[in-house]
Amino acid sequence: MLDQCCHVLTRFLHSLHVQGRAELAAGSLDLQTAIDVATDGKTERAALRLLEQWHESAVLDLPGPALAFHPHAAQWGAHLLFRASCLVAFRDLGENDIARWLRGTAMPDADDPAAHFSADLSLRHWAALYRMARALSEDDPLVKEMERIALVAPLAAPGMHRQADASHSLFLHAGLAQLFAERALERADTACLAIPAIHSLLRSKLGNYAVELSHGLLLTVIAS
Repeated sequence: MLDQCCHVLTRFLHSLHVQGRAELAAGSLDLQTAIDVATDGKTERAALRLLEQWHESAVLDLPGPALAFHPHAAQWGAHLLFRASCLVAFRDLGENDIARWLRGTAMPDADDPAAHFSADLSLRHWAALYRMARALSEDDPLVKEMERIALVAPLAAPGMHRQADASHSLFLHAGLAQLFAERALERADTACLAIPAIHSLLRSKLGNYAVELSHGLLLTVIAS
């Protein structure tokens, strides 16, 4: 089974990036084995090469000075998304299991904008996974844990329709703040758009056409 699934994390990331759907592993694989296989050395190296390729492409679209690839944060984000996906798929797990797999390690260099951008290579899919988890059970501890993680990694928040941490240092980086704002607007997330700095940024960028270009989402702010 280990040989059969030795590239489970790479396959997971590739299918998510290319096809928009996540392939976890063979159907008979249990959660413990899935996570162990996903984090073996060979799989880690292959996944890191894939993440670095994504970064090379994604950083070209980031406003402002380029941010360097942060391998540890990229791995952290990929592992977190993979584990959360496993927890959504394996619904017989309890709160202790959720805490074990999602609270194991803190985000590396959490004050470094490069770390947030590299983690976001995977966590940009966090909101979609969150909606899946919430649709299954709004009171599930997994939902609460995913909300907590979005406070640590705010770029994951747009689309969750929950207030992000407005005081987070991420919003001091102009490029990441703009990425957050564009994503919140694209996903019609009024909770994220309610952050004062994000409101101001979008009003400045959209100018006199802010109401039309935001499809009315900024109407209340502009009127005030």
